[in-house]
Amino acid sequence: MTDAPRGLTPRWRELLELNPYDRDHWAALRVGLTTAIPLVALWAAGRTDLAVFAVFGAFTSVYGRNFPHVSRLRLQLIAGGAQLLSIAVGGAIALSPQRTLLVIPVAALWAFGASLLADRVRWTPPGPMFQVFSLAAIAFAPLTPAVYASGFVVALTSVVLAVLIGYVGRLIWRAHEGRLHNPYTKPIVVPPYDGGHVGHALLFLVGAGVAGAIPAVIGIGHPYWAMVTAIAALSVPGTYHRVLRATHRFVGTMLGLAIGALLLLTHPTGLFAIALVVVLQAGAEFVVVRNYSLALIFLTPLVLVIGELGGPQPLGALIWQRGIETFIGVAVAVVIAVLIEVFGERKRGRNGQPDTIRS
Repeated sequence: MTDAPRGLTPRWRELLELNPYDRDHWAALRVGLTTAIPLVALWAAGRTDLAVFAVFGAFTSVYGRNFPHVSRLRLQLIAGGAQLLSIAVGGAIALSPQRTLLVIPVAALWAFGASLLADRVRWTPPGPMFQVFSLAAIAFAPLTPAVYASGFVVALTSVVLAVLIGYVGRLIWRAHEGRLHNPYTKPIVVPPYDGGHVGHALLFLVGAGVAGAIPAVIGIGHPYWAMVTAIAALSVPGTYHRVLRATHRFVGTMLGLAIGALLLLTHPTGLFAIALVVVLQAGAEFVVVRNYSLALIFLTPLVLVIGELGGPQPLGALIWQRGIETFIGVAVAVVIAVLIEVFGERKRGRNGQPDTIRS
């Protein structure tokens, strides 16, 4: 733990701060290739309607960013399996006549289970964000059994490709007998959560459930955007850093929406849309460790363009829904983080410990 700052309001300096460059182009290259190859294959086959399955499978490539090859292989196999299971459950919900009632509670419970797995294996990036995003987004998609089956095969192919690309560096290294420069530095290791795995998982269950229920009750079209936002903000340790991450998420999303609107005005299709997806995905991975707001400037239009690959949607409604659901997810995460701090202060006060805001 670092010395804790007083108060919870993020400082502009921290929102704008860039962490040192750490050979981030390697991670961006892996993610870009893993995303590009299946998308180009789908375009050639005339099945860009399955693009979302390819992208969700390709999320496997973000795990184990700077880990040695064998450690990354282990993490990506576990994370890839979790992605496939999330997609399978999401597809089953999409085919159910009760999907409207099932999506939010199942996704919230899924956040709980995926959090337990994430804490057990301590994968990076931490938390159950990608699993909940995959499950809920697929669950809201208009699927038929045939599309579901084809999409799962596409996702499986993307996961296998992600694992192979993540490991191929070791094969190249061994072929050159170690003469190549090692591109990996000390990996980012997720510290254990001091509140216990179950307590951590409950945090995501409540955050995802509340964040998803609010837009669902109001009648906004993509409740999972609010759920993912809340999970992302709550995935970092400490009250102050959760509020800071939520602020990063909101600021980056608002800027990203402006860029996304401009991109969608070009009505991207075919290879142009695929190129946008690959560049935005790789760009997000290139900067995500350096500045989270900057990563959202890439990620927000990425989500919008992926949706466009599946079929055109009304631009105004899409931008408004993304903005308001981001605000809902941020608000839920901040409220939960502050409540945890308040109750924690009371508990520490009863135990005779000083009241501080922990970072």
